[in-house]
Amino acid sequence: MLSTKQIMCRVYSGILVVIWILAPYAIIQQVEIRPVLWIPQLAIDRAIPVYLQSIWFYFSFYLLLGIVGLTVEKKLFIQYLYTIGWVTAVSHAAFLFVPNGVLRADIDFQSAPAIYQMLATLDLPRNAMPSLHASLSVVAAIAVLFSQVFPKWSKPLVWLWVLVIFWSTIALRQHVSLDLIAGSIVAVIVWWRVSKSSELKYHDV
Repeated sequence: MLSTKQIMCRVYSGILVVIWILAPYAIIQQVEIRPVLWIPQLAIDRAIPVYLQSIWFYFSFYLLLGIVGLTVEKKLFIQYLYTIGWVTAVSHAAFLFVPNGVLRADIDFQSAPAIYQMLATLDLPRNAMPSLHASLSVVAAIAVLFSQVFPKWSKPLVWLWVLVIFWSTIALRQHVSLDLIAGSIVAVIVWWRVSKSSELKYHDV
């Protein structure tokens, strides 16, 4: 059980991580150093219909990250933070130097719910590959997999949650499957690399 001080420390860390993710992301959306590469839909993407109510599953991504951050053991939490930081840095570099996006041609923006219109206005159809929604969700699920705090029965449910988040990104036309695959690969590689880092030895419980 975490103490109040530990919880507050993790909350502050989470706020800094959110700033690290969103501030550069917002800036890079407005910067274009070369033409945008539009990522094509695959058959699986076309088979998933637009479903704007899936936006609630899309936003549940933040809840997943928060629950994991407030629950896992100390050393695992440190690895979780390092991995999120490096995954985000790699993704931002990709967005900047290889601008890419996903077209939303099959969405009727005018008749869409207000909350979707807000999302689409703030989150332009850019910064698609590698998907941060995918990579950070996978990082959270990997942390749960290695955690002793989460009971065994809950771990498959967390991975199911990740798959639902993946589905929502396609149903909202925020991403296509190629983005999700790339994001998942980045997550696994960075988690493995961070696990080998000498930095973690300074954070033994």
